[in-house]
Amino acid sequence: MLSIKHHGAVQGVTGSCHELFVDSDQSVLVDCGLFQGAETSGSGASSNSLEIDFDLSSVQALVITHVHIDHVGRLPYLLAAGFTGPIYCSKPSAELLPLVIEDALKVGVTRNASIIKACLDRLVSQLVPLEYKEWTNAPLTSNHTTKVQVRLCRAGHILGSAYVVFRVEGGDLCRPKGTTLYLFLMGV
Repeated sequence: MLSIKHHGAVQGVTGSCHELFVDSDQSVLVDCGLFQGAETSGSGASSNSLEIDFDLSSVQALVITHVHIDHVGRLPYLLAAGFTGPIYCSKPSAELLPLVIEDALKVGVTRNASIIKACLDRLVSQLVPLEYKEWTNAPLTSNHTTKVQVRLCRAGHILGSAYVVFRVEGGDLCRPKGTTLYLFLMGV
């Protein structure tokens, strides 16, 4: 059954991180950002934590809406936590993302060149740049009756920004057989 779990941008607007569950065993993450400003000093759960404090075992892919740090800043921690799936984003975002992550690592984590290079190499190897308005199949490993596709559409927020459209077909969607469910997520 489809559901969405929010791992950020709940008590405020930073730390965008949302998980779309296709079923109990498979999900797609949308953004993985840092908490910023007043949200880092609040008493909210994990508002001042950089780690990934949720289970990644069901996460099959990550979709990046844009490269502001409050949408991508926890990406190195996601990789360090063991995420190995594809990272979908627009082509302009794919160009900008390594630069933003490199800068964030140098400013907030380490200046150790080998650590930064290892993180960036891993990030680049998982990046899947997408054209706007083209459907792409998202990988699902444990259920072949459900098909999930992703499409990015221009959001006009910053260079490369997009809102995400998911098309979900089949599976247990509590809908008549053969129907398609569309979900729109925007992270601006």
